[in-house]
Amino acid sequence: MHTDNFLLGAGGHGKVVLDVLLQQGEWPLLLDGDASKAGSELLGCEVVVLPESLTTLPRLGHVAIGNNRTRESLSRQLIAAGRELLTVCHQRAVIASSATLGGGCFVAANAVMGPDVEVGDGSIINHGVVVDHDSRVGRFCHLAPNATLGGEVVMGDYVLLGSGAVVLPGVRIGDAAVIGSGAVVTKDVAAGATVVGMPARVVNES
Repeated sequence: MHTDNFLLGAGGHGKVVLDVLLQQGEWPLLLDGDASKAGSELLGCEVVVLPESLTTLPRLGHVAIGNNRTRESLSRQLIAAGRELLTVCHQRAVIASSATLGGGCFVAANAVMGPDVEVGDGSIINHGVVVDHDSRVGRFCHLAPNATLGGEVVMGDYVLLGSGAVVLPGVRIGDAAVIGSGAVVTKDVAAGATVVGMPARVVNES
């Protein structure tokens, strides 16, 4: 018996989000745009093909797609169809009372969000991520497992922060930048740039 919400995405990230919902006693309608997945199961939930008419879906749902731009596109389509985006937080995430999360965000287990942190719509704060005080994460970003933002970091939209990457306090990250896994970012990163290494260096600019 489904609860009155849906989860769009039956891939790896969808599995993570679904596990959290099931632990919270939810049993969402599990959807995917890939017709070949229809009838398969993910953690005991049957996968249903995303219908052409999004207005037939339950009012509340979450888009569990790892790709930032795809997640944004689907989220906008759902909002246009009158659906509301559900923010999902694992019960073992630590979120300061003054932190704010936009619609459709996901916060995984053991993530820590400090005082006055702001996270934009549709962003993923993955397992073990630390976002320290007064930092701002833009819309539709993906912070991979064990990444760390020092205090007062400002991150634009669509940023991908790789696993274990560290951004030092006060650094600014431009829109759609890519920070490689394990990188240590000591200075501002331009929009669209890719940086890797310790300390991080630019390997590609838009």
